[in-house]
Amino acid sequence: MDSGFVVMDGAGRDPKYAAGRKGWTAINCASKRAYGCGDIGNSAVQDLDLLLHHGDLENLSSSLSVRAGDQFFRWIDQLIAAKGARRPSDRGLRSKVEVVDKGLIVVSLSYSLYAGFDYYLVFDSVDSSLSMIPYIPHSWATYNTKRPLPLRHDGGGGGGYTLVLFGGEFGFARERPNKFLWRWSPTAASSDAWQSNKLIFPSEINNKLFSPDLLFSCNGCAFWTDLALGTLKCDCSTLLSDCRVVKFDFISLPPGCQLERDEDTWPVQVYRTMGYAGGSVKFVAIDDPDDPCDGSCVSSMKVWTLAPSGRKWKLCSDFQLKKLWKDFKRAGLPKNLPIWPMLREQEGDTLYFILEEETQTRDGGQKHHLCRLDMSTKSHLQSKLLAHASLIQGPVMLPSGFLKCLEPLPSSPEPILMDV
Repeated sequence: MDSGFVVMDGAGRDPKYAAGRKGWTAINCASKRAYGCGDIGNSAVQDLDLLLHHGDLENLSSSLSVRAGDQFFRWIDQLIAAKGARRPSDRGLRSKVEVVDKGLIVVSLSYSLYAGFDYYLVFDSVDSSLSMIPYIPHSWATYNTKRPLPLRHDGGGGGGYTLVLFGGEFGFARERPNKFLWRWSPTAASSDAWQSNKLIFPSEINNKLFSPDLLFSCNGCAFWTDLALGTLKCDCSTLLSDCRVVKFDFISLPPGCQLERDEDTWPVQVYRTMGYAGGSVKFVAIDDPDDPCDGSCVSSMKVWTLAPSGRKWKLCSDFQLKKLWKDFKRAGLPKNLPIWPMLREQEGDTLYFILEEETQTRDGGQKHHLCRLDMSTKSHLQSKLLAHASLIQGPVMLPSGFLKCLEPLPSSPEPILMDV
């Protein structure tokens, strides 16, 4: 499958797992810098490495790990001591791949036992730079997601970039938080701090819980999408400007597609996605497997396209999944419901998804197949077995060009490896 990308496991791997195993290499960073972390923090970031496991190009799978050395943890210990807290016995870090877009990898990094020690690592493939920035101020919190939207200043793959977050001021006296838009850029004059502007949501969602599942930008517009409710849309130029108040438009999901989200609801993105593909914004929905079925119910997949006006959805594909069972059987694939649908900008009529096998791997996880579907002919085209034992936090598409940024891991000196 010559797809031009590999599928990364969204969950960061323990670097102890990576140590001594083949296929793990470090991302080559021409420069490393910390912002808003003080002089010592700028020295500590030199002791961080992003590691990628890419195996061979045939299995199209990758994993990421963050390796931290002793100098980095000495800095963390100083921060904890400055707050009068005891150094924990568990000195572990947790990482998660938040975004891979516009030539950027954004990873969230958290100290396991303490709030207030949360950071983002941003690798920019344009200049091979690695930046570390702290989470937004502690009296604030991101609005139901820690995933920032990356925007290139020139709209393409070069130049500077800005990270954009929804944020809220949470306090015991407030039933509802004030909403703000937080922005950070390494090229800004105030790059050591997040900058905020007031955020106004459309009236359609003022009384609803809006929880972004995915973010993307295209054609000069930015989208924050709640796959159970709809999507917020705003001009990228507004997000990158000095506007004091930022307003959004709301586009509801197609009729009948809105869901009630609660703690027991399966992750919506397991069976739904939205993105820019083939020159238009598309929304893909696979039947909810928890819907009651009396035997007459047959799982189906539907694909809508957003009209050029940007307000109305047009149903462009609706077919029963049983049409794929023969294709799956012929390819030696399990007769399971497709999960984690994925769209690519370069392939308008192609949908990628994951098929999970009941068979467990040696690591105790499940076997996963990456499948390619032609939405125009409703036929399965290709599949490849992925190396991941788990995709609990979902797959992330990593352009294969990122593999050019890798360099062999040094054999010595042996670094201190901490949990990620």
